[in-house]
Amino acid sequence: MPFSFDTTYKELDSGLYSRVTPKSIATPEILVRNDELCADLGLEAARLDADVLAGQNRLEEPIAQAYAGHQYGSFTVLGDGRTMILGEHVHDDNRDDIQLKGAGRTPYSGRGDGNATVSSMLREYLYSYAMQNLNIKTSRSLAVVETDEAVERRRTEPGAILVRVMNSHIRYGTFQYVAGKASDELQRFTDYVIERHYPQLEDTDRTYLEFFDAVMQSSIEMVVDWLRVGFVHGVMNTDNMSIDGETFDYGPCAFMNYYDEEAVFSSIDKHGRYAFGNQRPILRWNLERFAKALQPLCTHSALTYDELEVKLDEFEERFDARYYTMMRKKLGVDSDGTRELVDEFLAWLRESNADYTNTFLELETPGTFDDPVFATAEFEQLRDRVAAVGLDEELMQEANPRYIPRNYLVEEALDEYLETGELSTFEELLTVLANPYTAEDMGSRFQQPPPREFDAEYTTYCNT
Repeated sequence: MPFSFDTTYKELDSGLYSRVTPKSIATPEILVRNDELCADLGLEAARLDADVLAGQNRLEEPIAQAYAGHQYGSFTVLGDGRTMILGEHVHDDNRDDIQLKGAGRTPYSGRGDGNATVSSMLREYLYSYAMQNLNIKTSRSLAVVETDEAVERRRTEPGAILVRVMNSHIRYGTFQYVAGKASDELQRFTDYVIERHYPQLEDTDRTYLEFFDAVMQSSIEMVVDWLRVGFVHGVMNTDNMSIDGETFDYGPCAFMNYYDEEAVFSSIDKHGRYAFGNQRPILRWNLERFAKALQPLCTHSALTYDELEVKLDEFEERFDARYYTMMRKKLGVDSDGTRELVDEFLAWLRESNADYTNTFLELETPGTFDDPVFATAEFEQLRDRVAAVGLDEELMQEANPRYIPRNYLVEEALDEYLETGELSTFEELLTVLANPYTAEDMGSRFQQPPPREFDAEYTTYCNT
């Protein structure tokens, strides 16, 4: 067996998970496998055959985790309805969950079938691969395995299983579940999470307070990185917020082309709760729910809820500091005191509705893109003001990707597979996204935004 499992989650209260069995698949087929990730995990790619990756050959009994979450503001008790953890893989003192997505029903499936479509699993593979190479903390996809069944969602497609790798799948919503369903286990569970994710805090005087502080900081860093590249997660429910600041659950997500803080692509986000520009306030709201979940600890430790609220009150200042540092780098400014310039640039983006990614490439190298918005007097004057204090190429090239997964290119790649069974376009896109900060051909088709009409109508789906 290629994995080296030591699943510590099974040592916790059995009410926090259920033992499960992946569905039987007669002829699984590997569509794509991340051999670089195999190497990072100390795995021999050749030993990861389709039966192993689809959970047909197992080292131990998998588990599905229970959790809760505020979904679009409403609290719901949930759990892994179409995912299950094969085990915790240990390599070089690192521990990672190896999880199957789309491997069948679990006790938490409700009316769901536990399956996943091949297009949604290929999409998650591509997005997580892109985010990793964009230097954003994320889950990673080890493989996509096609199954021998048809799955009906908006259309009927082949089924597939995604093999997902994360430091762990513990989320804000896991704490909400423990606090509500097994509050007597909350202290033990929190100690477990701290030991696993934040061991540097174990010997501090205010461990639980510093734990909340560390989670808030890692989450701020994650969301600021989303804003840096124009990523719209699409479903920032508390059950999709990693305790370790890892981006995961790439369902109705998308990348913003034309700058619009109200950009929403998710079919179920009818009121723009998780729009591009709302990701900051929603993070604050989610952290408030996380703090509430930690409140029972106050009766068993030195922690007080007032202290958690004081930490929450630091959110705006800390987010601002991280955000404006990020935006200065995008403008190539290596100094403080330029917040007014950043605000002026953001105002121009709002008014112009320019392509977000290409704007910074055009700032760096004028004439790269044949877009009338970059030929206006307003843009030229703004560039002159930025040039007076910034446009440091090294900073800009570190902060501004040359390539993002353009939504229409992703759809073309997925449609090609569904229509022809070919992955050539998908693999070409993976090759480009392997080095998103390096451009072989500035102005290439991979850097072109779609027609504005495409983005206005583009819709993404959870596919559950």
